[in-house]
Amino acid sequence: MKIIPTYFGEIAISEGYINRKTLEECIVKYNLRKGQSRLLGEYMVKLGLLTQEQVERILKMQKIYKTRLDNEYFFHVGLKSKVLDYSQVRDLNKKYAKEAAYGNYLNVANLAIQEGYIPLNKAEEIVKSQEYQYFSQLKKQGKSVLRGYELVGSIVKLKRTMLYKGIQVELDRVVAVKVLSSEYETEENIRNFFGEAEATALFNHPNLSRVYDKGFDNHMYYYSMELIEGENLTERLGTEGRLQPKDALNLIRQIANALRHIHSFEQIHTKVNPRNITIRNDGVAKLIDLSSVYSLKRNDPNQKKMSKMPQYMAPEQFRPKEPLDVRTDIYGLGATFYRILTGMPPVSGKSLEEIRKNIFEQEPASITDIDFTIPEDLAKIVHRMIRKDVKKRYPEIKNVLVALRKILI
Repeated sequence: MKIIPTYFGEIAISEGYINRKTLEECIVKYNLRKGQSRLLGEYMVKLGLLTQEQVERILKMQKIYKTRLDNEYFFHVGLKSKVLDYSQVRDLNKKYAKEAAYGNYLNVANLAIQEGYIPLNKAEEIVKSQEYQYFSQLKKQGKSVLRGYELVGSIVKLKRTMLYKGIQVELDRVVAVKVLSSEYETEENIRNFFGEAEATALFNHPNLSRVYDKGFDNHMYYYSMELIEGENLTERLGTEGRLQPKDALNLIRQIANALRHIHSFEQIHTKVNPRNITIRNDGVAKLIDLSSVYSLKRNDPNQKKMSKMPQYMAPEQFRPKEPLDVRTDIYGLGATFYRILTGMPPVSGKSLEEIRKNIFEQEPASITDIDFTIPEDLAKIVHRMIRKDVKKRYPEIKNVLVALRKILI
């Protein structure tokens, strides 16, 4: 099954009761009838194409599939609008699965109201929302499928791409599907887009997102990857300001391990910053956006790309002809660590030029001067990671990990 079939004829085909040619011939005859109100299933029974038992099974499956999609639309919009939280969605899914085991396929909108998670008016807001209705219509128009992926919601619009939430039908798992925007479908952009997917697929580490598949379907270039449901570090810091040293240390260790894996392939990330770290609901940190991975084999400065968070870039990234190495990522990780501990980046500025100038000339304030409760040994590690002179930083990420293991909080 390559799509989630919600129409009677689609299900009849997917179950192997009839083939598409037979269905199309039947529908032509069905539409030529005059003054008859017989349903399609009843008509197919009359023609001997289906048995009554098969019709009843199809109708039951039709309800299940429709409910599945409606529930996914509801969860996605509810989470996105913050009407629901992840713990509520988990509870609702458990209750749905328990009822489904007894043949009761509940609409989670009604279940959420019954359980007291949200009032009726909020549930109605979700169902009537533009996004819910858009993807529901997209399904009816047959435009919600990309080679086995059923799109159920939008996650974020980026400069040249759109990220969707989807269901990989054959494996019944929720994934992220990245699609190249049609206005950017040039030969170079398509090559770079699939190159990004291939670069990400090269790695296999629990603290990195995984790529599953790539292709072209329904007039769109796409690739699918692991859906990381959780909170971006930028969002968390925007809410909490900073993290406790113990939580910060745990997070940075995870990202350092991800970098160690990337470096083992003679590649560097180049854009380590809070925006590119997502914390899953179970506490696992993921380093994302491998679109600017830099090959140390080529070591061509022309590979350099400007980050959307330049205050976390190493000095050598601003020098056009200077090659990069693993210590560039160590700086980015250190700058992120500094921000998590202190509530501010090592340097800042009102413009790119001012940030660039300060990265070269301004020394970051002492971490322990900002907060004396932060262990001095931990502060020393962070300050070494963000030395302006690349030779004075840790030589490799494994040295950072060794130093961090000695910190007991």
